[in-house]
Amino acid sequence: MITNTSKRVAVTGLGIITAIGESMPTFREALFNGKCGIGPTSLFDTTGFPCQVAAQIKNRNLEALFKSQEIRRFSRCDLLGLIAAQEALSDANLDLETCSKNKIGVVLGGGAGGMPSWERYRRTSWSKKTKPRPSLLLPVAHCTLTDLIASRYRLTGFRATISTACSSSATSIGYGFDLIRSGAQEIMVTGGSESLSELTFAGFNSLRLMDPEYCRPFDKRRRGLSLGEGAAILILEDYESAEDRGAPIYAEVLGYATNSDAFHMTSPDPQGMGMSRVIVKALEIANVSTDQVDYINAHGTATKINDQMETKAIKRVFGEKGARDLAISSTKSMVGHCLGSAGAIEAVATVQALCEQVVPPTIHLENPDPDCDLDYVPNTSRTREIRIALNNSFAFGGNNTSVVFGRGQVRKEELRGCK
Repeated sequence: MITNTSKRVAVTGLGIITAIGESMPTFREALFNGKCGIGPTSLFDTTGFPCQVAAQIKNRNLEALFKSQEIRRFSRCDLLGLIAAQEALSDANLDLETCSKNKIGVVLGGGAGGMPSWERYRRTSWSKKTKPRPSLLLPVAHCTLTDLIASRYRLTGFRATISTACSSSATSIGYGFDLIRSGAQEIMVTGGSESLSELTFAGFNSLRLMDPEYCRPFDKRRRGLSLGEGAAILILEDYESAEDRGAPIYAEVLGYATNSDAFHMTSPDPQGMGMSRVIVKALEIANVSTDQVDYINAHGTATKINDQMETKAIKRVFGEKGARDLAISSTKSMVGHCLGSAGAIEAVATVQALCEQVVPPTIHLENPDPDCDLDYVPNTSRTREIRIALNNSFAFGGNNTSVVFGRGQVRKEELRGCK
């Protein structure tokens, strides 16, 4: 991580598609109204699974937005990511015809990626009725969406794909921050995309980590997470350059940190030490004290160990009193756990909280776990001053990332599509 430069980093463009909102205006409205996107999934047969629900995107005809050749060659994950990228680039008011494209890089987080396309190839092959299309294997690599966005918009700057499980897209934001702070790039396209796949659905079911109804972060009746799908793209830009061209500045990325528990492939460190260390380091790099933080978008998976460890980590960093003064919420209660794109989707939610000065709720929180005794903003959004916000992403393998955001120049009444 680069910390010895003085360049500031602005968030100038946002794009999103999730189960609760398929553009920034619809997502923003659903986010603060506490809409639940979790329900029966129709993308594959869930017969026999203990859990048969997920946060699936259902109201957008993806095929109508792309050419038939693109539909054949791109995965569902790619289509979602391209939709979010188009919205974010447009939102940033970037003139891609005149700007220097070698100053624009792309770094995204990757999860299961094109796995559903590989699953279709496998099923067709096993059926022996027809030969599977080789093009179904084209989008399987994690880097496919990163390459597609760079190619579609002729962005010739730095390009990379990060795969650190559920923290991948949050880490991509941090990496983009580093590249702008160092002066290596002026603008970065960051974030990630994820689609539901039978493999991940079966895997989490086999681990007995999924709630058959809907996830309930921090609630003592919780039975596990709910998987989700979606894409979120954030355009990061040199702050001074953004001001010079009159770009919207939704927030400022103040710093981030990433580390590893080095404890277990699926379980976090029981004491939450890795979680607390990454928060401390992120605040240190951002030059922010604990009493300046007003809101935390928690990882909040609704699994017992994760929820309790995150609570312990927050208390360890902020102290008992300081932790109780924080507003904390898990937006996974609405959009599900979107794995490779989770960190970016939650970063967009965090930026919206800063813009509107409203904390999104943790829905389905009716009976708080006594071991999760902080202010998790149950069920209803709340207006409060938010100067600085923290976005936590804690992944399998103990891959932890925390990103620190500061308030930008855009206010609620200036948000596009805001009613």
